[in-house]
Amino acid sequence: MIEDIREQLTAMSESGYRKFSSGLIPGVKNMLGIRLPELRKLAKQIAKSDWKRAIAEGDIYFEERMLRGMVLSYASGDMDEMLPYITAFIPMVDNWSICDSVFMGMNIFQKDRERTWDYIQPYLQSDREFEVRVALIIMMQHLLKCDAKGHKISRLRQVVLSDMENKNEEAGLYVDKILKSIDRDYPQGYYASMAASWLIAEAFCTYPYHAMCLIEKNHLDDVTYNKALQKIIESKIPTDEVKGFLKGRKRK
Repeated sequence: MIEDIREQLTAMSESGYRKFSSGLIPGVKNMLGIRLPELRKLAKQIAKSDWKRAIAEGDIYFEERMLRGMVLSYASGDMDEMLPYITAFIPMVDNWSICDSVFMGMNIFQKDRERTWDYIQPYLQSDREFEVRVALIIMMQHLLKCDAKGHKISRLRQVVLSDMENKNEEAGLYVDKILKSIDRDYPQGYYASMAASWLIAEAFCTYPYHAMCLIEKNHLDDVTYNKALQKIIESKIPTDEVKGFLKGRKRK
């Protein structure tokens, strides 16, 4: 990140917030302590200017790397222009905070979902923990929740027992492909496993029949499987009857 932006970031830092944030993101060094809304505001400003120049130099601080990813999220280029920059950025992702904060908002992946699907396949098969998590977050946020016509949809307001038994013929374009692709174990690490369980929980709250088929028969490791059930049970969307049923499905 160029020096004048680094100076802005240093001026925005808060020692108290740095102490708080560092406890939530294990292993992160060189943290300034800047709140996400402030980083997003700065990223939007940079994205409207000469953003390529702004990110031409390397990063020193955690927030510089976060800002770099956010700038890529807000830049107005098409996929042909942006994917090389995104591809260069992905190996820099080494914690859940940068992964989720950047890729949850990277809406360029919704412009051509089929191309996005093809793009993330190598990352799904990576042996690097956060490359796998990046791919799973992209799937969850930009591919899972779209209907058969490709329009963005939301989770159901409530999931009842009958929803798990009745197939939705209007299910989204990618739900079957997504659930099939994540049906495996996750030796890459904790944060890959947790992203997979999060995705399954989101799928359950959007397409309960399809997700239930995976829950009943799968190749997931026990940690990922049980965490997915826990996330579903902790959600406000399933009814108490659904939660009670799922509690009995946990593996010992």
